[in-house]
This record gives sequence, C-alpha cells and structure tokens, in this order.
Amino acid sequence: MKITHLYLLREILTYFLIAVLLFTFVFMMGKTLMLTELLINKGVSLFDIGKLLIYFLPSSFIFIFPIALLLGVLITFVRLSSDNEIVAFKASGVSLYQLTPPVFFLSVMVYLLTTFLVIYALPWGNQGFKYVLYDIAKTKAYTALKERAFNDSFDGIVIYVDKTPLRGKKLERIFIHSEDKGEGETKTILAKEGYVITNPNSHEVVFHLIGVTGDQMSKEGKSYARIESDTLVQKLAFGGNLSAIRGFRARDWEMSIGELRTKIKILKLLHQDYTQQLLEIYRKFSIPFACIVFGLMGIPLGVQPRRSGKSYGFILGIFVIMGYYVLLTSAETLACNGILPPLIASWTPNLILIGIGIYLLVKTANESPIKILQWLGEIVESITLKIKKLSKTI
Repeated sequence: MKITHLYLLREILTYFLIAVLLFTFVFMMGKTLMLTELLINKGVSLFDIGKLLIYFLPSSFIFIFPIALLLGVLITFVRLSSDNEIVAFKASGVSLYQLTPPVFFLSVMVYLLTTFLVIYALPWGNQGFKYVLYDIAKTKAYTALKERAFNDSFDGIVIYVDKTPLRGKKLERIFIHSEDKGEGETKTILAKEGYVITNPNSHEVVFHLIGVTGDQMSKEGKSYARIESDTLVQKLAFGGNLSAIRGFRARDWEMSIGELRTKIKILKLLHQDYTQQLLEIYRKFSIPFACIVFGLMGIPLGVQPRRSGKSYGFILGIFVIMGYYVLLTSAETLACNGILPPLIASWTPNLILIGIGIYLLVKTANESPIKILQWLGEIVESITLKIKKLSKTI
C-alpha cells in the first residue's frame, strides 16, 4: 500500500501543480498587462513591477489552491478509471477507501497552506502593495516634476511647474488640469506655489497649494464654478486600475483578523451593521477548509464508468467549483439580510458539500449506481464532444 499511496500522491501532485501554474497565469494576466503599462508609460522600474507581482500572489493563491486540488484529484481518478486501474486495484483486494489516505494527506497540507495565506500572507501582500505604490508615487512627486514641462505620471491629472527653486520641495507658478472620471468633472487651477507632502500613515501623496484660482466644470458643461482659495489640497493618485484593485484603503477580505475585529468594535460604537466583517472573519477559516471538501468530492466524482478522459474531470470540476461559490454567495446574501447567522452562512457550503461527498464516496465504494452522476456525466460527455468537434473545425 505504501507504493500505491506514493503513486497516487505523485499523480495528484503533478496535476495539482499544473493546475496551479495554469490558473496563476490566467489570474495574473490582467494584472500583468496593467503593470506593463506602468513600466512602459510611467517609467516604473522592473524591480518595483516584480515586487507588485509578488504582493499580488497571495490574493490569487487563496482561490487557486482549492480549485487546483479538486482538479488534481478529479483528473487523477478519472484517468485511473478510464485506464481500468481502479478495476485492477479492486481485483487485487484494494478497496476505494484504501486509496483515500494520499488524497486526505495532500488536502490537509493544502488546507494548512491556504489558511496561512488567508491569515498572514494576504494582509502582508496588501500592505506591501500599498507601500510600493506609495514609494513610487512619492518618488515621482519629487523627481518627475521638472521645470517648464507637462507631467502626466499621476492618474487623471496633468501638472505644469514653472519653477522649482528647491528641486521638488517648493514649486512655483503651478498649472493643474484634472478630470474626475467618476463624477465627470474637470478642474483647471493655477497656484502661486505649492509643496509636495507625503503621509506614510495614510500612504497618500498630496499637493499643498497656496494662492489658488481656477475653474471647475461639471460633465457636459451643465454647471460651472469659479475657484478662489488661499490654500487647496490636491491628491496625487498613482497606479490607475491597480489602485482600484488593491486600493489604499484595504477591503474587508484583505484585512487581517485583528483589523477586522477593530473595525467591528468601531461599527458597534457607531451602531452600524457589522455582519459583513463577521462573515469575513469566518470565511478566513471556511474557505481554506474547501480544500478538504474538494479533495473528498474528487474521489467519487472521478471514479465513474466514463471513458471521456481527463477533459471529463476538468469540466466536472468546473461544475463543482461553480456550485460551491453559488452556495457561498447565496448563504452570505441570506446572512446580510439577517436570515442566517454569519457563522452558519460561512460554513453552510462546506457542510452541504462534505455531506454530498461522503454520500457519493460510500455509494461509489459499494459500486451502487448514482443516477444524478450518470445524468451529469452524459451532459459533460456531450459538452466534451462538442468542444472536440469545434476544435477540429477551427
């Protein structure tokens, strides 16, 4: 059995790693395009781009690892079934239950790794990402603002500085044209002088302007306002869509457990709803547990009398993943509406799927027919055949 277990472990691990690489490429493709824009258009160094990519990874791996594990187990057992190796194991006196230890061992390992990512690596990645963007914006604010040159390094704003006596610290005779894409407003201002101010606590870079005059116009010119002020603060945002994806203010799911508890205390004092924050705390433990649930379900779903090859396992895995996230979203919606407690809502998808997984495992081990899987298998086979025909015509 030791040889058999090592054989299964190697098979599952191989497909798991392939799936991790594949989904990492898919998840990072859009982000890489945005980072490439920073490299080409805004002169960000390759070293900083590399750091931003590394800080992106934890938020991607949290979703990639459970999906990759399910596909690894499914594809492995589909291959064993299609090559009649499951039949050979049973003929040798090896039951399906005796083939489960390597699956559960790898599931627990991936579960522990995903839990570490959720609790420690995700907040670290979010903080690191903010620090790098802040450092880039601070450097650009001090070095990119050259005398008598238009600068568009910052998002939605063009800056012209007539004179910089202290080279990047004090700026004289400043022209700024900015556009708010959300509100559709444009603002054009002139300032006698200004100072770049950086705040390491809020990770903000701002222009403190003195002696300001200008104009502000709403979308399509429907309203107009004259600006005259002794002082004005202009924020300098850097990173475009990256700032929207990983904003300077961490979203709930990116916060650490300590940060979420602090936010809950504040919301309690303000008598505001904190259900979403409670959900996020419970999700930090329930989502990694999906690794064990998916590992359990992958065994009976893979051991079916089908000869559709590995594509069957891949498509079936997509169905299971979609079902899990539909259950998760539905349960969280019920919790936000006050119908379910947050704890129950977070763990309901795991409880439902683990119950289904145990039922399917027992039925499969006893070689009892499962009609719903036979029906689902026919649908998957139909989809697979259509994909093959489409690929041949292309």
